[in-house]
Amino acid sequence: MRLPFAPPLAPMLSRAADALPAGEGWQFEPKWDGFRTIVFRDGDEVLLQSRDEKPMNRYFPELVAPLAAALPARASSTVRTGGLIAPSPGR
Repeated sequence: MRLPFAPPLAPMLSRAADALPAGEGWQFEPKWDGFRTIVFRDGDEVLLQSRDEKPMNRYFPELVAPLAAALPARASSTVRTGGLIAPSPGR
């Protein structure tokens, strides 16, 4: 992969807080269980990386083609961070 920066890339991590921030303009959403994931794309190559800087493509192979279709072929904006939500077994 030939991007302006090479994977692995350490993600930003959340921090616990004792209280919600006060004041106007704040919005909140529930925290879902999932996998913190960074997506890299360079041409046909797509890499899913965990927060521990490990490759995740083998766990989510069904996401590679849709991500390749949705992201630009190669640019600094092709790195995305987010969470992958996987259903719990038996649900």
